Amino acid sequence: MINKIRALVSGSENTEITISITEKSPVGILRLETREEYFSRLDQSLENLNKDNVITFSGDTFEQFAQHLTNE
Repeated sequence: MINKIRALVSGSENTEITISITEKSPVGILRLETREEYFSRLDQSLENLNKDNVITFSGDTFEQFAQHLTNE
């Protein structure tokens, strides 16, 4: 997964990656969810963002982390 993320952000200075961990597993690429479930999920994401319940890091920090993982 780390290598795939690296490939996605390689050479891009203005890239944002969002990884979400949820109890409900997606089906295929897109979720099979109702309109209400979709908006509930968006509301939860906004609530987490407003509570600073997020982790952010720069591309350089990600690269250091990826190097650490590949060296283990």
